[in-house]
Amino acid sequence: MKYCNLLFGCIAVLVIACGDDSTSASDAWSEVSSSSFDFSSSSQAGPVPESSSDFPLPIFIQNDDQYTGFYKQDGYDAFRKLSYTSKTEMGASYLVKILISDFGTDSAEVHFMNSNKFIYHYDFAEMVLGETRSLAVFNQETYFSAEKNTVAGTLAYYASVDSMIALTFFPTDYITPVQVAAVYRLVQDRLLFLNSKGAKNRLFYMPAGSTAERAAAEYANEFKKADILVFTHAELFGDIPYQIMNTGTAYGTLRKLSAAELDTAIVSSHDILILETLPAEIPLVAATISKDAQTPLSHVNLAAQARKTPNIAFNGNELPDSLLALCGKLVKLDVKANSYTVGETSLEKAQAFWNKNVRNPIKLTYDLSDSGFINFANLNFKSSKSVGVKAANLAELHKLLPENTPDGFAVPFYHYSHFMDYAQVTEELCGRSFEDCGKEGRSSEICTEVKNACVSALRQVQSAVSRETEPAVAPRASLRGYITNIIARDDFKTDTRLREAMLDNVRYMFKHIPVEKTFGDALDAKVRELYGEAGVRLRSSTNSEDLEDFNGAGLYKSVKATAREKDLPSDEIRKVWASVWSFKVFEERTLWNIDHMSVQMAVAVHEAYPDEVANGVIITQNIADYSVAGIYANIQVGETSITNPEGGELPEIISIIPSPPPQRGVQSVLLQHSSLSPDSLILSDGEIYTLYQFVQRIQNRFAVLYNVYSDALALDIEFKVMGEERKLIFKQVRPYIL
Repeated sequence: MKYCNLLFGCIAVLVIACGDDSTSASDAWSEVSSSSFDFSSSSQAGPVPESSSDFPLPIFIQNDDQYTGFYKQDGYDAFRKLSYTSKTEMGASYLVKILISDFGTDSAEVHFMNSNKFIYHYDFAEMVLGETRSLAVFNQETYFSAEKNTVAGTLAYYASVDSMIALTFFPTDYITPVQVAAVYRLVQDRLLFLNSKGAKNRLFYMPAGSTAERAAAEYANEFKKADILVFTHAELFGDIPYQIMNTGTAYGTLRKLSAAELDTAIVSSHDILILETLPAEIPLVAATISKDAQTPLSHVNLAAQARKTPNIAFNGNELPDSLLALCGKLVKLDVKANSYTVGETSLEKAQAFWNKNVRNPIKLTYDLSDSGFINFANLNFKSSKSVGVKAANLAELHKLLPENTPDGFAVPFYHYSHFMDYAQVTEELCGRSFEDCGKEGRSSEICTEVKNACVSALRQVQSAVSRETEPAVAPRASLRGYITNIIARDDFKTDTRLREAMLDNVRYMFKHIPVEKTFGDALDAKVRELYGEAGVRLRSSTNSEDLEDFNGAGLYKSVKATAREKDLPSDEIRKVWASVWSFKVFEERTLWNIDHMSVQMAVAVHEAYPDEVANGVIITQNIADYSVAGIYANIQVGETSITNPEGGELPEIISIIPSPPPQRGVQSVLLQHSSLSPDSLILSDGEIYTLYQFVQRIQNRFAVLYNVYSDALALDIEFKVMGEERKLIFKQVRPYIL
């Protein structure tokens, strides 16, 4: 069986089980766990090997299967021809796998594999070198033995790191620092387009995890004496001038705004924003450029990924003068894997681009047949058609991990849809909403236009309804009829400021029209029965989020409620429903050409967690570096948001990857310390291992539900660490769009 991720290679004995045809992962684990291995033991010590450059090298083989070396004139272009491209936190990387045969002998040979043609080291060894060992024996002797005749590794060219190539090995490899140095020499002597001295255009060793980093640190003096460069992931990440977070092309007016200015600014999909600081929320724009560093899970980048819009982060460095000089001008921004270009453009070119990129219309589907309150126990993965993916997945998560997930119930789509027909908008509400409009800082002219549009919509809807009936004394309309009329207006479509104010008016109606009494009493009684007066969360779960190619992360509102009179669920649920019509959500759906009237909102209800000591977000693929198997985590202290930090707090960023046996199975690669915990990791080693085990269970379960191989699935999982006992609680799982 070789169903490992194609980018990662296949290792027989990882906690992420990647077995082979003849030996089970558990059997192989037992075999290697019975042997001891210590980087610091005397058997691993010794001098750094001398360079082999004093000896003549044979003429290099260069064919479609492999190179045995690169001449000076070959350069990075030839290297890229053998590589496959992967994404990392440092932008695109070009990966070439290497296999060294007869290692430790005078006839050692380095094989630079055509890594597009040969996915696995073993396949190359078998098909090109005539390897006769079984896959299990090859893996055991190559990766899990300190006595090596064959060495397997990877070279990574990070184009954003000033012409440098990293030498790295699988995190589970038993390779010692002495052996690393020997491999370094062999590889360096065959990459003739690189320098052997100095600080640039060099080969460097990059330990794959915390175990290898500790070993390299212990051997640092020997590496330094031999002029072997060593950089950790964190050191490498900190040196790059900017990050390419999301590629693409955009046309728009370049505008420079602070987070505070963005709170009140009206921007659109025809604006490209330069952000001095990261905002809590990012409205729909054509592209984003931030001065502050981002993580792949920052709200700005999640929005860019969902929208498929360009996004760049300058890591706290000063923005180029050439970029700032274009502020206020219509520009074209083109962001590639390793670079970007920006320049002035014409309105004709921009309009042609905007017209070309209009998406096909999407009308969402839903089921309104469920009208009760449905306990998680009675929901399953397929229930998303009536309660949304968020609620359905949360119910499945609770069945899998009942002690580590919240229990609750769902308020199905039916009740939102029923409220749209039951709720009546009146002329009195139009007048009251005028006052609210002004209090939020809008001009009196805009608020007057909204009030007039409100009254006009009521009369038009009532006129259409009353053609065959007796007209009512005062104009009124159902919320559904009112919204349908408002969003069809020409001025609503063409005037961004007016559209924002009209949508605020729609939300006002949701929040100020009471729910039907029988529904409200039943909802409050259900919460009181299950939770008493404890706080609960009312969490949005629509049919327009967590979709296959659009996750809608952070778009809709979730609120707290209790069974007490001041914040009853029957009152608070209207705020969740109203978020369907927030300006940023409406603009987002418009970008995707989603039929707004086909959107339905369900609500997942469960007990709130008041004693949060840490929170985190997991991506079940190692998006920091796809060349190394594992998972990716952003973790923060307490309740401080990871995706939308109000004070600019930076989260801890780690990759959790397999570690060499007989350790506990995983190790962490630190990419960034939390600004709230700058000297230590937020989770202990044991907690990281437990987290990893839970994530693997979730990954395997949802791979079955989504009908994909586990290695091919990427999930976005949110978790909390609760109370003095530091209990892990998983609160959400959704597809993550790679």
